Amino acid sequence: MKKHEARWWKSIVLILTGPLLIGLLLPLSAWSKGIELDIRPGAGVTDQRMLSDYFPPLKATKLDTDVFILDSGKPGATGLIIGGTHGNEMAGSVAALVALENIIVTAGKLIVIPYTNRSAQSVKDTRNNIAPRHLIQSRSGERYLTYGNRRTDILDQQRKDPDEYRNPGGYVLKNGKESRNLNRSYPGRQDGTPTEQLAYAIIALIRQEQVDFSLDMHEANTPETDKQDNGDYRPGGNKRLSYSLVAHPRGLEIAAYALLAMEEDTHISMKLEESNTRYRGLSHLEIGDATDCLSYLSESPNPGQDRSRKNADVVTDSKYPLTHRVGLHLRLFKHLADAYADYNDELLTIEKLPGYQELLDGDIGQFLN
Repeated sequence: MKKHEARWWKSIVLILTGPLLIGLLLPLSAWSKGIELDIRPGAGVTDQRMLSDYFPPLKATKLDTDVFILDSGKPGATGLIIGGTHGNEMAGSVAALVALENIIVTAGKLIVIPYTNRSAQSVKDTRNNIAPRHLIQSRSGERYLTYGNRRTDILDQQRKDPDEYRNPGGYVLKNGKESRNLNRSYPGRQDGTPTEQLAYAIIALIRQEQVDFSLDMHEANTPETDKQDNGDYRPGGNKRLSYSLVAHPRGLEIAAYALLAMEEDTHISMKLEESNTRYRGLSHLEIGDATDCLSYLSESPNPGQDRSRKNADVVTDSKYPLTHRVGLHLRLFKHLADAYADYNDELLTIEKLPGYQELLDGDIGQFLN
């Protein structure tokens, strides 16, 4: 059966099982199921797996995704880089790509998931209608970077959004669409929705690989977007999110030292927040509660998140270029690794990681295969 015929029959099934659903959803969901996620592993990658290797029910679904191992073969710490939790926060995915296409690990082990919610990459951005593909010139020629949506494609979720969503931690979100938000679904459910199963699979990977610390890389709107004419910030604005690091309570001290080193290294001042234990479902809290892993979440400022902007440039914006945002996440991970080593005497030593200023002075394609 041809691809367009398969999508047609999938739509027919949904029409028969959920007639009120399909009219609203098909224009977004059928946009590009065939989108290619271009990943070109570097010399440091020692093994390539699928997330379904850790949780078999994901196999042959649109929620299964690539996992890359960079193992030195020497004792040390195991770190995890999580990119692409939200498809419209491209710096996390691109930072993960830069890592797995450049880094050599000489002590310990690094695990990289560049497109954690692959389904969300296949849905067009509904926040600011950002283009789904962005052409760059990489080291080997033309290459496209993708920009998707915040949530799992509802066709891949295989059910109608509930009126409200009670997540695995028991927290109730009034917006039922958040049932398709991976970062509201931790620690997941073995027999839950596809998005909850995705979260469960990541927890399974962390347990099996005995991950010591993880960084889930996100993006928020820029600080300017919430400013009013008098210089104050709009009530309810998200100014606190960009340039922040959220840490599990067990990882606060390591995070504080990492941010001090970050400011000295890059001159980027970042806010440190402790996970709010009342607000369940987020990676920085639930990973640390469910496993021995110290879990962190970082936020960079993405002009594509600003509702006030028209035709936002998510790659070469003059103030918040992709190189700046990618450099922020990667240097932060490096400083977390160094701080973890200082506290636990377990090294994760990474070489050939582009420096922040090196990234800022170039264009992102210089650091991709």
